[in-house]
Amino acid sequence: MQRDWADEGAGGAAAFVFASRPNASLSDAQRRLAFWAIALPCLGIAVYFSAIGYWLMLPFSGLEVGVLAWAFERLRLTAGDFETLSLDGDRVVLTWRAAGVNGRCEFNRQWVSVECACRQGGRDCRLGLRSRGTTVAFGRHLGDEDRCRLARRLRERLGR
Repeated sequence: MQRDWADEGAGGAAAFVFASRPNASLSDAQRRLAFWAIALPCLGIAVYFSAIGYWLMLPFSGLEVGVLAWAFERLRLTAGDFETLSLDGDRVVLTWRAAGVNGRCEFNRQWVSVECACRQGGRDCRLGLRSRGTTVAFGRHLGDEDRCRLARRLRERLGR
């Protein structure tokens, strides 16, 4: 997870911008190389054992490589995910991308509240913005401690 926040002066009032995204440690080429480095030996071993009579190894190995391909495809789809929250003037704007789907919510600063609820001893925290009876969750790329810290910072910035 990578996160970034900044306080910037804009039009006499300080703007607040928070951005986060998952840590994509592999490039597309490295991801393909890692997939084939795992899949080829697996398939090679299955072909060898099927050649000496253990043919049932092939379907199970194929299933294993198929699940691996699915997992690597999910990694590829979520590589461009992000969340951005900005406070500027009387607007609170939340934009995100999750698995290729973009979203945006805009709130009036006077009506928005920050909710941070943790289940047990500061763990499994949920962070969201609430306005007019609707809650929009955010902070999915953050750990529990970072979610709580961001909630405190947002409450300070909103004056609550």
